[in-house]
Amino acid sequence: MEQSTLAQLEGIFSPKSVALVGVSEREYNLGYRWVKSLLDAGFLTVYPVNPKGGEILGLKVYPTIADIPGDVDLAILLIPREAVPDVARDCARKRAKGIVLYTSGFGETGPEGKELERQIVGIARAGGTRVIGPSCLGPYNPSVKLITQYPFPRKAGAVGVISHSGFLFNYLVSCVAATGIGPSKGISCGSDCDLNFVDFLEYLGQDEQTKIIVAYLEGIEDGKRLLRVGREVSRNKPVIILKGGETDIGKEASASHTGTLAVPSAIWNTLCRQTGIISVESFEQMIDALIALHYLPRPKGRRVAVITAPGGIAVTAADACVKLGLEMPHLSEETRARLANLIGTLGTNLKNPVDLGPMGAMAAEKYVNEAMRIVARDDNIDMLLVSFIGSRTADEDKDTKSAEALLAAIREGGKPTVFSGATLMGWDRGELKFLRQSNVPVYPEARRAAFALSKLAQYSEFSRSA
Repeated sequence: MEQSTLAQLEGIFSPKSVALVGVSEREYNLGYRWVKSLLDAGFLTVYPVNPKGGEILGLKVYPTIADIPGDVDLAILLIPREAVPDVARDCARKRAKGIVLYTSGFGETGPEGKELERQIVGIARAGGTRVIGPSCLGPYNPSVKLITQYPFPRKAGAVGVISHSGFLFNYLVSCVAATGIGPSKGISCGSDCDLNFVDFLEYLGQDEQTKIIVAYLEGIEDGKRLLRVGREVSRNKPVIILKGGETDIGKEASASHTGTLAVPSAIWNTLCRQTGIISVESFEQMIDALIALHYLPRPKGRRVAVITAPGGIAVTAADACVKLGLEMPHLSEETRARLANLIGTLGTNLKNPVDLGPMGAMAAEKYVNEAMRIVARDDNIDMLLVSFIGSRTADEDKDTKSAEALLAAIREGGKPTVFSGATLMGWDRGELKFLRQSNVPVYPEARRAAFALSKLAQYSEFSRSA
């Protein structure tokens, strides 16, 4: 990335001042809410702008950007599209780092709107100002208190978020926050009329605070650049992307939503293989992969051992692993002999998948963790998927001790391990609750656990070859 672009992006993600154009003193006004959110977050220099002037939340309202006495690093425009060129001109004269166009009705509406976009970008760039959008919410950075959306976390985490859709940006940030990992910073980039998806991907790829990137992509203009940047970023940190516009109807919706050019699925799949980008088909898959990639060590290969109690789970877990391209090798004779000494052969299956039977389910604190230790020592195994069910208890001390034993087995084994709690919705074994609190990936069912391991293996293979 050119140093000039990097400096502009630094100013956009870490502005010292923000102007909001189109605010009103009415509490339901979007600008009012964004001003209040910034102030409540502790952002120091906020300039409300409205031709009527006045005061909002104790702040002076300036008639225009030009009337603001200080510098303006970032301007957020909540105004009709016809008013944007004049305001963009004021921003350029102020040498603002960036303009966020919340307004829609530009390139996605046809040639006239596209031409207006070009005019606005030309006006802004003449003053060294860059444009984000249209149809977007702009940047979010809790480290500098740049928080315009109330539900967003105040504390920075490790996950960078990019989205063409404003609503899905809100949703993604919320999903990442719910994992406990937390967002580092993010951008709702809209229609990419100037700064675009790849610019933000490259920026977050260089951001030290961001350890992993998740994104919702609707289309891309420069596939060759995405190929180059995606590969560079993926060498250092995982990139997980959900691409919209898979079907003809989806492509049509994308064109009218952001105006971006949808990428054909065949080309997208090839690009992901070449760049190491992890492609997912749902937000559920995105978060499942995120949790595994953030918390687990990288496996040496695709070989998985499934340990379950009872047997029905073993069948479904094994099917899921194989369908997802994971390998399920035979355990060594020594491993099977140790398992037989642990739990016997009556009502059990000590191949791979390992079925510990009813006793394994009822006494997980004794049998599951010991089986994990035994199987993890097998040289034929790279990863473990553990799933069990049993009686629900209210004995928190017992559950804690059981979880501690399982954690000790994970540490001793030293191999990526995920759990699936084969329980009814909302009916979680206590051990699994404590495992989650200890940053162990726990999934509601084996299929999702297997998916997470498949993406972990996929990224590890790319990392070794890159």
